[in-house]
Amino acid sequence: MSQQTNKPSSRISRAQIDWSEGQPHSSLFGDIYFSQQSGVAETEHVFINANNLPARFAQQNPSRPFVIGETGFGTGLNFLSARQLWLNNAPKTAQLHFISCEKYPLSEVDLRQAHQLFANDSKLARGCEQLQKLWPKPVSGFHRLILDEGRIQLTLLYGDATQMLSQLNAQIDCWFLDGFAPSKNPEMWRDELFTQLGRLSHADTTLATFTCAGLVKRGLKAAGFEIRKIPGYGRKREMLCANFTAPLDAQPNLPKERPWLKRPPTQTHPGPIAVIGGGLSGATTAFALARRGYKVDLYEQHPQVASEGSGNPQGSLYAKLPAKPTPQSRLHLAGLNYSTQLLRSLNLDDGETAQLCGLLQLALDDKEAKRFEQLSVEGAYPEELIQAVTQLEASELAGTECGGSALHFPDSGWVSPARFSQALINHPNIELKTLERVDHLQPTDSGWQISASNLHYQSVVLCTAWRTDLIDNWHALGLKPIRGQTTWAATSANVSLNKVVCGKGYISPALDNQYCFGSSFVIGDTSDDLRNEEHEHNLQILEESLPQLSESLKHQSLSGKASQRSGSRDYIPLVGALCDQQALKSRYNALKVDAKTEFEGNAPWLHGLYVNLGHGSKGLITCPLSAEILAAQINDEPYPIEQQLVDILSPQRFTIRDLIKSEG
Repeated sequence: MSQQTNKPSSRISRAQIDWSEGQPHSSLFGDIYFSQQSGVAETEHVFINANNLPARFAQQNPSRPFVIGETGFGTGLNFLSARQLWLNNAPKTAQLHFISCEKYPLSEVDLRQAHQLFANDSKLARGCEQLQKLWPKPVSGFHRLILDEGRIQLTLLYGDATQMLSQLNAQIDCWFLDGFAPSKNPEMWRDELFTQLGRLSHADTTLATFTCAGLVKRGLKAAGFEIRKIPGYGRKREMLCANFTAPLDAQPNLPKERPWLKRPPTQTHPGPIAVIGGGLSGATTAFALARRGYKVDLYEQHPQVASEGSGNPQGSLYAKLPAKPTPQSRLHLAGLNYSTQLLRSLNLDDGETAQLCGLLQLALDDKEAKRFEQLSVEGAYPEELIQAVTQLEASELAGTECGGSALHFPDSGWVSPARFSQALINHPNIELKTLERVDHLQPTDSGWQISASNLHYQSVVLCTAWRTDLIDNWHALGLKPIRGQTTWAATSANVSLNKVVCGKGYISPALDNQYCFGSSFVIGDTSDDLRNEEHEHNLQILEESLPQLSESLKHQSLSGKASQRSGSRDYIPLVGALCDQQALKSRYNALKVDAKTEFEGNAPWLHGLYVNLGHGSKGLITCPLSAEILAAQINDEPYPIEQQLVDILSPQRFTIRDLIKSEG
């Protein structure tokens, strides 16, 4: 069913389920989700065995992930079955990536009810439990879920299958071509879908589907698959299997990817990786690599991690969403969703490291009030994500008087960046090297030499905020320091706070009998001294948001912390492999004349050198996702977000933009 509006939206519709016969039946498509005879047996026959997965899983090379692509997630039964087979058959250190599209995801209630039908199968119970705990909100785009301590990664692509797959950067090992029958759901089974299946396949890719419809056979053949019929399940006489053969005339004429946006050449598990910088960016990067099996040396110049900008007692999980979604807001929303998923999967939402207690964004001026009104009118976000509340309702939720109406994010909250960072690096594959200041990187024939230790690494990741001269032409990355001072005050017996509240600043519910609020925002200031005037500034903006709480803290002794955030020119992080910026300017100088010039060959990569920088004040929602993106690039695995969003993170973007803006 095509969308009837051209408004940009992050909201998608839930599935309409009819339970009248005790089985999930789609009211929209008039079709069943799985066999009434035995859904589990059907999945094993149609998808598991037809793709020869038991043997392939057992023979999987642990150094690379196995990737399954699926066109219809439904109740998750196919995933749950594949997950259990992987845990039983695959090498313990190998990873499974399961990528599945779903235009109409089930509600949490329907998902739990559907899973009750598998309750007698103990093998699926743990998978059901994890899936229900991490089930995403109905927001369009990619949702990365981590299950089974990182052995399995599920990426749900919420939206039209063809559109979502067009934004996927992956190599699929086998396809589950599922979804409602072509006669019931012709919108999905179209030529453009088969084109994407071919684009994402390789010489060893297999495919299985329950249908033998003529349009499916023709579409698969045109996309480069060699098909054959085999016996179907139950009453269905036949089904299809296929191997990707990729004849030259079957390959689509797709636009060429810009060289600086392509994946650089990678080596799987190239030995230890050095991560320089032990703030939140470095800790999340080290963790993302470590759980993939890499040995990581984490260099930190201070006695402990999170000593600078990431050292505040608390920070908010906060995304300011526009009425009409933009690439930047989609990135922030994806980051917010991933951070909450990661906290839940690691059981860190415990009230000590983090608390997903909910968050209120207050409208304290006409501009914010108008934005809230537009959000309500446009309806771009689901109520499960945000809810508009009155000033009175906001005050009731917060437990104290609020200075305006609000948007309520029930799934957000606060995180202690320092405790979060410490929890992440507590991993057997991470070795923390404190009091190690890296002053120089020296390229070698096989990688990089670290000045601090005189050790050699094939790969190095820079998580050094804004302060580094480790590479030439560092200024081309467009980073700048932004001073921020937070204020700390002991709790008051008179007033308590139940929610994180954000207005012109933020404050979180008390942690260890102390409130943390702020903060100042001073571009270019590199001082870390505490200033009374900035404490007063923080109290003033708190008074606008929470007048009663502010009044109770005015006579408290104040302390705090000042440090520098790392901001980029466009306030979007820089994530990924790094090019030689001078060579980049020289090689692509033709962009000065024609911005659409196409280029052959590879970009001038600084092989093995990566960055994860420029997170500004959004680090809690951008660092974990950025680390996952970077680790996916290093490990040559599917990205957790749309390619369009990966592209806007390119560390090369300012050099390229400056070329395009230049006069010839």
